[in-house]
Amino acid sequence: MAKKRRDDEHGLDRILGILDAAPPGLHDLDPPGPDLPKGLPEPLIELYARCDGGRIFLDTIEIAPARDVTMPTPARWRFATIEGDAISMDHRGKIWRNDEALDDEICDGTRIDKWLSGVIDATALLYDGDGEFAEDIFDEEGELLPAVHERQLRAHLKRDPAAPGPRWRLAHALLAQGATEDARNELEQAVADDSAFAWAWLDLGRISERLGDIGNALDEIRMAAETAEGVQHEQAGYFWAQLARLASLTGDEMLRAQAATKTSLLAPTLKAAQLAGARESLDAGDTASAKGLLDLLKAVWPRDLEVLDLARRIAT
Repeated sequence: MAKKRRDDEHGLDRILGILDAAPPGLHDLDPPGPDLPKGLPEPLIELYARCDGGRIFLDTIEIAPARDVTMPTPARWRFATIEGDAISMDHRGKIWRNDEALDDEICDGTRIDKWLSGVIDATALLYDGDGEFAEDIFDEEGELLPAVHERQLRAHLKRDPAAPGPRWRLAHALLAQGATEDARNELEQAVADDSAFAWAWLDLGRISERLGDIGNALDEIRMAAETAEGVQHEQAGYFWAQLARLASLTGDEMLRAQAATKTSLLAPTLKAAQLAGARESLDAGDTASAKGLLDLLKAVWPRDLEVLDLARRIAT
């Protein structure tokens, strides 16, 4: 245990030394305060013993001062942001990144030193030796090139290979580039590293469904639903709804009904949210998105009057 503690401390010292040697103005870390905060996880205390927050790569990564650490959810200490996403640490020292699109937190690092090393190496790919943006990293519209984003995620994983979040995002980056098999391999590694990573199980199921492998798709989406329920995930009902949708497509009425019952019990507000989303999509002219939401609604609430009315509206 003592050796591990020394290794962790050495890792933080190495990271801060690299930041200190960077071009002036690229990073701005505040000196540690006179009193270490109480009640924080030990890895956070070790960080604040070295600096009292600051900004890394201008304001891409911001570490809050110790006094500003909050706990918006139980046993999760929010201490930083990266590209605007909130970053928290749990009582085990794991790092969690808020994903606004999912309305969920994804495990972004296994330890703070590995996480910091990973995000620093990933972000460094965007800058040249003078602290300016590197050439040939953005497209004509100012968006980061997919290949650059992929290199960033691989750089992060080189520092923290067991972190499921960066690997899951790498899978999505590969899917966006048409590398389906490579994406599947990354997702399989993600669930091997974290078997309770419901979003990765769901994405595996979606890939299998897209490839026509319905048997595997059912197994993988069932794993997503069962693991989400097992860890009392706030969106467990949504995963069961996805299983109901796929069971409906395959004609497995017993499984559809079982999954629909789970959905209703675990997500009593899901129907209203999905209906609102579908109507909003229709009003915006996005019929495809509305149909996708309708498929899920019909699988869980096939005789609901509001769902039937929505189906008629989409059909006309």
